[in-house]
Amino acid sequence: MSLMATQGTYDASAALSQSAAGTQASGQSSNTGKLDMNAFLTMFLTQLRYQDPTNPLESYELAAQLAQFSSVEKLTEVNSNMVKLQSYLMSLNNAQMVQMVGKHVVGQAQTLKVESGKSTSADYQLDVPARVGVKIYDESNTLVRTINVGSQAAGKYQVDWDGYNDAGKKVSDGLYTFNLEAVDGNGNQLGIPATVSGLVYSFRLEQGTAYLILNGPDGIKLPAGNVIEVTSS
Repeated sequence: MSLMATQGTYDASAALSQSAAGTQASGQSSNTGKLDMNAFLTMFLTQLRYQDPTNPLESYELAAQLAQFSSVEKLTEVNSNMVKLQSYLMSLNNAQMVQMVGKHVVGQAQTLKVESGKSTSADYQLDVPARVGVKIYDESNTLVRTINVGSQAAGKYQVDWDGYNDAGKKVSDGLYTFNLEAVDGNGNQLGIPATVSGLVYSFRLEQGTAYLILNGPDGIKLPAGNVIEVTSS
C-alpha cells in the first residue's frame, strides 16, 4: 500500500528511504536480499510516523499489512523446512543406493560399452511388428554405425553390435550411445525404450544426480531413477 504524505511537511518517501538505508545491512538476508521482520517493523513505524494526518491509515489497512507480512514469513519458513526435508530424503536415498553395489540390476538406458573390441548388448521390446534400425554414436556424438535390422515380429530382442564402424574398422574401446528407430506397418514411428543390465561396481553422485556404474570403474552410467529390477549377484 502506498504512503500518503503532504507536499511540504510530511515527506514519507524520503523518510522511508532513510529508514531503509539505515536498516539495510542488518535487515536484509545476505542470500535473498529480502527484508526480515526487524527491517519491516522499522519501515512500518516510519510509515505510521509520517502518514498524512488528513488521511491517516485505517485500522483494517494496518491489519492487512501485518497479516500479509506474517503470511509471507510463514511461507518462507515452510519453504526452508521443505528444502531441509528434501536434503534429508536425498541423503537417505543416496545411502540406499550405496547398498546396490555388488548387485545385478536392469535399467533403462541407451548405452553400450566396448572393451577389448567387444561390445555389450541391450534389450528392447516390440509390442507390434515393426521395421527396426539402430544408430550408434561415440562419446563426441558422432555417428559411427548404422544397422538396418529389418522387419521384426512383436517380441523381445537384443541390440547386437560387432564393434565395427560403417567403414568396417574396429572402434576404440569406450562408451557409445544408440538410438532405436522403429516403424510399424502403418508407417508410425514407435518409441522403443531399451534396457541394459550388469553388476553394480560403484555408486556415483554427479551434479546432484545419482548414478550406478555397471561392470567396472569405466562402465555404463545408469541413472538410479532408471533402475527397474534388482537381484542378488
